[in-house]
Amino acid sequence: MNLRRFFSVSVLCAILGILTGTTSSIMAQDAPVSSSDKVITDPDIIPMYTGGTAEMHRFIANTLSYPADAVARDAQGLVVYTFVVEKDGTLSGFNIIHRADSLLNKEALRILQNMPPWRPARHKGEIVRAETYVPMYFKLNKNARMVSKTTGNPSSSATAKAYAKTDADIIESSDIYTIVDKMPQYETGDQGLGKFISHNIRYPREALRDGIEGRILCSFIVSANGSISNIEVVEGLNPLLNDEAIRVLGLMPKWMPGENGGEKVNVKCLLPIDFKIDEDPIPAL
Repeated sequence: MNLRRFFSVSVLCAILGILTGTTSSIMAQDAPVSSSDKVITDPDIIPMYTGGTAEMHRFIANTLSYPADAVARDAQGLVVYTFVVEKDGTLSGFNIIHRADSLLNKEALRILQNMPPWRPARHKGEIVRAETYVPMYFKLNKNARMVSKTTGNPSSSATAKAYAKTDADIIESSDIYTIVDKMPQYETGDQGLGKFISHNIRYPREALRDGIEGRILCSFIVSANGSISNIEVVEGLNPLLNDEAIRVLGLMPKWMPGENGGEKVNVKCLLPIDFKIDEDPIPAL
């Protein structure tokens, strides 16, 4: 049976702290506005911060005000919000999906609420509402650029242990960045990454039968030589789907490594995988 007909997988790669994406070189500037208020989950052209990734990076860096109490308590961590980019580019419907300290959660929301309008999504030739997300990693160090040595949520299952490629040495002995001048990239880009995951993923039969679907947020390190390690589930959904996400990411070939100051470096990446069942679940025997 071709299980891929039962589900779709949407993939978007992000460096922790800055959203990445690809833009189409062909985008109608005078596209009509859709009359529907439906939020499109997989638009033909994704919404994007006006000016692109680098401009959003600068906006976040210039707008960020690390809360004094959070500094005093050495509060750090990852905050991820999803939100809707409206048809006029304004942002709405903020929903936190990964929390850190409450003050950091509020600061991340403040930054998002102060963003200028984005370039809205396009779907079937029309401007539409679409959901996206921005991860921000709050870290106190000399440049606020390196990730904490603390690991995420490693799974104890045999499958996860076999495919997570956990490397304690890189965590303990190497600098791991979250924001770099040139971000890591799958060899054939985001589209190629999506095809790789769709081709290799196998929806667990029990999850299909029970109609379990949703988003799993994973993290992994792309080392200076492009190899993938320390794959973890940051925001889980179901043990079977969590393990399948780790298994597929563990199959990935080397990426093109990230660079900072002209030097190849280790970078921690964030990757959401959406499991969606497109047909009726498999009935119980």
